[in-house]
Amino acid sequence: MEQLLAALAQLARLTVGAPPAQLMVGYLLGNAERVRFVSRIRSDAELAMSFGVHRRIEVPIVPWQGFIRGVPIPDPLLWIDAARPYRTAPIAVRVLTDDRTLTELLRTQMDPAEQRERRRDLEARIEQLRQEVDRTLDIYGELRRLMAEPGEHDPNLPHFYRLAQQQMGQLGEELARLKERLEEA
Repeated sequence: MEQLLAALAQLARLTVGAPPAQLMVGYLLGNAERVRFVSRIRSDAELAMSFGVHRRIEVPIVPWQGFIRGVPIPDPLLWIDAARPYRTAPIAVRVLTDDRTLTELLRTQMDPAEQRERRRDLEARIEQLRQEVDRTLDIYGELRRLMAEPGEHDPNLPHFYRLAQQQMGQLGEELARLKERLEEA
C-alpha cells in the first residue's frame, strides 16, 4: 500500500496544472485500497480512468478521462456521481507519462499479468519494427545498387535514397526506445 500511495502522490505532483485530474487523484487517495494500475483499460472494467501527464509541452494528451462500464465520462464530478453504485468495485487506473519516478512506481504496482501483457505488446511492436527495418534496408540496398549502375538514372533516385536513409534512422531510434522500455518492463 505504501508504494501505491507513493505513486498516487507523484501523480498528484504532476497533475497540479490540471484541476480535473487533481480532483480525481484526491478521489483515488481516498479510495486507495480499490486502485489497480493497469497498462490498458479493458472494456469490461466497471470503473476506470486514464491520466495523461507529461513534462514535455509538445505532447498533446488529455489529462484525465473516466469510464464506467466502458462508457466515457469526461467530467470528474459526473464520474464520481455515476460511480456510487459501484462502491466496492476496483478502479482500473491507466497512467501515460514520461516521468521516470512515476514510471518506476507504477511498474512496481502493476499486476504480474498486466506486466506480462505489456511486455508481450512491446515485443510484438519490436518485431514489427524489425520487419519494417528489413524492408527499408532492402529498398535502401536496391536504390544504392541502381545509383551505382552506369548510365542514366531516374532523377528521383537520390530523393528516394535520402528518404530511405531518413526512415532507417527514425526506425532505429524508435527501436532503441522500445528496447529500453522492454528492459524497464
